[in-house]
Amino acid sequence: MRTEYPQWSWSHSRQQIFASCLRRYYYNYYASHNGWERDAPAEAALAYRLKQLGSIYTALGDGVHRAAQSLVHRVKAGRELASAEVVEEEIRRHLRRVWRSSQQNREEFLLRPKRVDMLREFYYGTGVSEAVLDSINQRLGQVARALVASSVWRELAQPGAQVVSCEQFDTITIAGTPVFAVPDLIYAQPGGDWVVVDWKSGEEAEEYRDQVALYVLFVREKYAVAVERITARLEYLNGPSTVEMRFTPQDLQAVERQAAASMEEMKGFLTDPERNIPQPKERFALTGAREQCPWCNFYELCRDELEQSVS
Repeated sequence: MRTEYPQWSWSHSRQQIFASCLRRYYYNYYASHNGWERDAPAEAALAYRLKQLGSIYTALGDGVHRAAQSLVHRVKAGRELASAEVVEEEIRRHLRRVWRSSQQNREEFLLRPKRVDMLREFYYGTGVSEAVLDSINQRLGQVARALVASSVWRELAQPGAQVVSCEQFDTITIAGTPVFAVPDLIYAQPGGDWVVVDWKSGEEAEEYRDQVALYVLFVREKYAVAVERITARLEYLNGPSTVEMRFTPQDLQAVERQAAASMEEMKGFLTDPERNIPQPKERFALTGAREQCPWCNFYELCRDELEQSVS
């Protein structure tokens, strides 16, 4: 059913965008709403289109997650684990498909952006440097080997182990707000312990701790599991390294408080919190880190204003 304004919700990724650039936040969560409609205003249609852009690094991450999901299904079906070479080729096929689509399907993307893969590097004509391509190629072999070598597969193969969720979109409620979470993998071990896995194809970052803490809260609330029985595992495939974390009830209370505080800050940019109506675009300031702007999906919408601010 059509809504004039988007549904109010919260997520870790929403908080990251809010903290990085208010204008990007506005375009991503408000201006793009209903931009898919045939008679959408020009700004809404463009914001919706730009929201769909990927990058060479997000394409790599998507390929890794697809390969991991395929391995989960193989292990639970009792099939032999694929080799690192097979996994690497699977990821490469995904990257080649996205690359070809970005080269050949620009007109289709302009018409049906949700259905056509398009890399930001091709849309804006910046291209992908040889240095970046070399880095991606080097990283591909490493992440494929690390993914296959993960201890996750041995644990999943144990009799009685159960896959609870794999790349499934779901919500819990915090402070009356739907909170979205998409854990890469959740499984229960035979002894009653639960594991939440988050695959990372990039570099280690402290912010990921907050992300997996939210996933642990999600598991506790959604499946009524005692927090003492839940292990969060960050698998940095490019390292490779694995970071395991346990959280206390007090830790999860802090997660809830931080989420609620973030929600209140976001609501400060609404004229009507009940209907989730945003304040005017001008209220959502451009980031001060202007060197990041050319790499943002929404650069096309901000370009004129950025140029005027320089002149």
